[in-house]
Amino acid sequence: MMSKTVQTRNLIVSKAMAIFNTKGYRATSLSDITKATGMTKGAIYGNFENKEDVADASYEFAIQKVLDELRIDIKAANTAPLKLKAIVNYYENYIHNPPIEGGCPIINTAVEADDNNPSLRSKVLRTMQILKDSFAKITYRGITEKQLTADIKVDQFTNLFYSTITGAIMISRVEGDLQSYKLIKKQLFKIIDDYTLK
Repeated sequence: MMSKTVQTRNLIVSKAMAIFNTKGYRATSLSDITKATGMTKGAIYGNFENKEDVADASYEFAIQKVLDELRIDIKAANTAPLKLKAIVNYYENYIHNPPIEGGCPIINTAVEADDNNPSLRSKVLRTMQILKDSFAKITYRGITEKQLTADIKVDQFTNLFYSTITGAIMISRVEGDLQSYKLIKKQLFKIIDDYTLK
């Protein structure tokens, strides 16, 4: 059973993460967080040192939610090619129905957390590495289990795969529809099919 302190912290970050993800870290005020949580500034500061501390915890909370959802879709697919396609499909749904209000917390945070916020920047970098490592692991396993051809340059493929998905999400969000993502998805599926052993 969670302690009252953990429950309070979780309540704060679960409310704050949508605000940070929608308004941005700089534009979000402590008053925005107190209004969303119904708590006083004293209650917030009783659980976090400052706004940056809330922002860090909120980002971690948001990313965990995204990773948990993505893992479910990956696990449900039986082969490496199908797992890679499941990732592409997950992010297609993610554009219209993001798990966190405001869109992709990785992209949103990456855009804002440049040199002005080294703590958040390092968290974004770590998240990107977790995702790329996961995609690489799926690809290596596919080669080992003879589901994918052995000539894949895994690091190159993983970077292309992740960068293409991220770019497609950003373009589709700005354009306000899925057309660009669907075109890019078609190309990614073709690349996966070309590497798939029949």
